[in-house]
Amino acid sequence: MPCQAHLGEVQARKAEFERRGVAVVIVSFAEPDRLLHYQEQHRWPFPILADPQRTAYHAFDLRRLSWLRVFSPGTLMRYAKLLRAGLKPQAHGHDDIRQSGGDFLLDRSGKVLFAHRSRDPADRPTVEALLSQIDRLA
Repeated sequence: MPCQAHLGEVQARKAEFERRGVAVVIVSFAEPDRLLHYQEQHRWPFPILADPQRTAYHAFDLRRLSWLRVFSPGTLMRYAKLLRAGLKPQAHGHDDIRQSGGDFLLDRSGKVLFAHRSRDPADRPTVEALLSQIDRLA
């Protein structure tokens, strides 16, 4: 759910990324059929790539979180805040709620220019921080 909220924040400022020449791409470890359903529900204006073998996750050193991180007080408070704001939890099915996520800025050759590896499910950089980082790298 925090990932969903983060994507909503990025989507709301999509034009600012585009003005900077940045393409947003979503990578998920979900199976392609689940991603298709997810995209039908949310209609994200970004490409969504399926990585069920987690090749990109391993390449970017995105690890599985401990249960204590997944259900830390801070994470639970973030979930409660999102629920109060009306965000609905998604059925996880076979998804791995312990898999960490991240935000990365890459150049055209694939070189990592900025990396934010989430320490818990609610740990995401703000859109403002991402845009500031893009401006610094320009």
